Amino acid sequence: MSNLERQQIEKIVLDWAKAVGAGDRDSILAHHARDLLMFDFPNTIRGIEAYNKTWDFFFDKPKGPITYAPTNLAITAGQDVAFVTCEVHCYGTSAGPLDFRLTIGLERQDGEWVITHEHHSMPTTEERFIE
Repeated sequence: MSNLERQQIEKIVLDWAKAVGAGDRDSILAHHARDLLMFDFPNTIRGIEAYNKTWDFFFDKPKGPITYAPTNLAITAGQDVAFVTCEVHCYGTSAGPLDFRLTIGLERQDGEWVITHEHHSMPTTEERFIE
């Protein structure tokens, strides 16, 4: 992966997170595939229209300014497929304060990186890692 590709992918993810914080639905959807698949807790979402509807609940009863801050971004990319993992701190939405893990899958389509998969997960009360 070239440094330029890494920067492009990182910009897509950070711009998306910034759009979430701003409540900008058009920018939230901007780099997502029409046939997006999202595993959200506890739902499976298929397609951009269904994905767009998930934000209705998220923005329903704001509790002030929205914080949607990804940290520990890790990017792995091949020629046509990339994965981004991070942790996200979310506050100020009807979803409540949340700290969750996020995996984003991207594919290169017509020369552009497009988000084709999102997977959100919550840490268990006792994290266990196997090395």
